[in-house]
Amino acid sequence: MENRQLLLTVVTPEKTVLADKPVDFAVVPAVGGELGVLPGHAPEVVQLKEGMLRYSSGKEKEVFSVLSGFAEICADRVLVLAEAAELAKEIDEERARQALRKAKDAIAVKGEQVDIDEAQAALKRAAVRLKIAEFKQRHRP
Repeated sequence: MENRQLLLTVVTPEKTVLADKPVDFAVVPAVGGELGVLPGHAPEVVQLKEGMLRYSSGKEKEVFSVLSGFAEICADRVLVLAEAAELAKEIDEERARQALRKAKDAIAVKGEQVDIDEAQAALKRAAVRLKIAEFKQRHRP
């Protein structure tokens, strides 16, 4: 098999975001740092943190925001089981900025009515979405 590829699947509790997409490589945001995966990779399961998942297939490149979960890596397959995942093209930069501000304000209040864990999760989610939106702006064709 001359032109080896991986099959990339990204699943969240709500939906399958990407199903068996043939890709040349994938980069996942693992807890220990970004992990690049090429065909023939050793089998491994990694914990994901919030960050950018990206892949390339020929001239096509795509970026997702991913919020925690796990990735199962096999020689010819990457299965990402994420709490949440969103395509870069679906992220509105202004909405991401507003969500970031709102999350920061909620943490600053520190009142009894504020769930600090929930506010911190919202802050991480908003920060990743904003990072992806800014990445998308810098890498426009």
